[in-house]
Amino acid sequence: METRLERNLRIRKEKRIKRAKRLCILLLFIFLYLGLQIVNQNIVELNCLDNPTIFRLDLKTRQIDIFGDTYIIDLDIIKDFLKTSFSGLLVLHCGNYLL
Repeated sequence: METRLERNLRIRKEKRIKRAKRLCILLLFIFLYLGLQIVNQNIVELNCLDNPTIFRLDLKTRQIDIFGDTYIIDLDIIKDFLKTSFSGLLVLHCGNYLL
C-alpha cells in the first residue's frame, strides 16, 4: 500500500510524462508541416514538377491537396467519431461497477 503522498507524486509524474509526450508529438507534426511547406517553395522556385503542390491543407474550404490531387475533408464525420469515442469512454469509466 502506498501512502497518499506517494500516490499523488506518482500521479503527477505520470501526468507530466503524458503532457511531454503530447507536446513532442505536436512539435513533430509542426516541424513536418513546416518542412513540407519549405519543400513546396523550393519546388516552385526550381520549377521541376508540373504540379508543385506536395501538401496543402485549407480548412476554410475543407480541402487537402496531396501531390496535386485534391481531397475534401468532412469534419462532421470526425466530430461525430470523437463524440462517440469519448462518450463511450465516459460510459465505461462511470459504469465499471455495473459489470
